[in-house]
Order: sequence, then structure tokens, then C-alpha cells
Amino acid sequence: MDEEQLSKLAENIARESEYPPLVVRPHPEETGAYQVLDGHQRWEALRRLSHKEAWCYLWPCDDQTALVLLATLNRLEGTDEPLRRAELLRDLAAFMPVDELAALLPEDAAAIHQNLELLESDLEMLLAAFEQEPTSQDSLRAITFVVTPEDEAVIEDAVAAVAGQLDGKNRRGRALAEVARVYLAGHGGSQK
Repeated sequence: MDEEQLSKLAENIARESEYPPLVVRPHPEETGAYQVLDGHQRWEALRRLSHKEAWCYLWPCDDQTALVLLATLNRLEGTDEPLRRAELLRDLAAFMPVDELAALLPEDAAAIHQNLELLESDLEMLLAAFEQEPTSQDSLRAITFVVTPEDEAVIEDAVAAVAGQLDGKNRRGRALAEVARVYLAGHGGSQK
């Protein structure tokens, strides 16, 4: 959530004096403290409003259950930073096999493995390259779709066919955009 959205959330809470409760659990290492599982932005908005207390739903759960909840809520309610998502999935994979994780999370086993492979990349090189690129509205974006296995096969076949004809970086992403452009051109849609 960006600064403007967080300010609007704080203004709304101040105006209405109501908000959905935070989901917390007893902190695993600090006696008398709590760990927020769901409602991080609400908690930040409340802190900005100088609230010392918040309405909470107490959910006593272990580390494994907390990680699964965080992974599920983060994917369903917002966008992820790919590296942080990969680290969270790595932590979860320490508790259970990837196939079991895939049954609990929005990602399938292949997507979880792809995330874990990200952690094996030369991150220092990637970060250095990223820092050299100017950040703008033209920066690359990670997007996620939920599709049936049949639709996944069609999408993968189309992307692979087009990507095989492209050179350079981000061939799969550019291929997906090209598939969309061709569809729009054939159906009178707009093209940017």
C-alpha cells in the first residue's frame, strides 16, 4: 500500500471510528506481545492516529499455521514482492513438502518451485542491474492469473510459440503481450 492509500485508510478510520479487527497471535518470543497476522496496513494507520490499542481477533496458532495464513492472505489480498514471496515460500517448504503447500496456497507446485529457484539466483547481480535501471511507470511488472489446467496448457503453448520467435530479455512476458495484441487487433480492441 502506497503512502497516499495509507493516509486515506487512516482518515477513514479516524472518521468512522470502526475497522475490521486485526488478526493476531501471541508473539512466539515476546511474553505479553502479539504478532499481527492480518491487518498490517490497518495497524500502521492506527499507529499514525496514535492509537495504543486495536480491535483484534486472537488466533493462537503455531509458526507453520501463521506462515500459511500469511502466504495465503498476501497472495489473495494484494501484490507481492517476488523476493519476499520466495523467502516466505522457502520458510514454509521447511515445514512441509511443496505438494502439500500447493494444496494450501494459491500457487501450484510448479509456481512454488519457480519462486524457490529465484532464491538460487545471483541476487547481488540482479539487484545491481535493477538499481541501474530507472524506476518508472515503464518498469517490468509481475502479474498473476488463476486458470484451469486446460487454460494453462493453452496459454503456455501460445506463449512458448511466440517466445520462440523473439530475441532478448523477458521473451515470455513480451510473448504474452504479443498474443494479447493479436487478439485485440482481430476483435477491434484498443492497442497501446
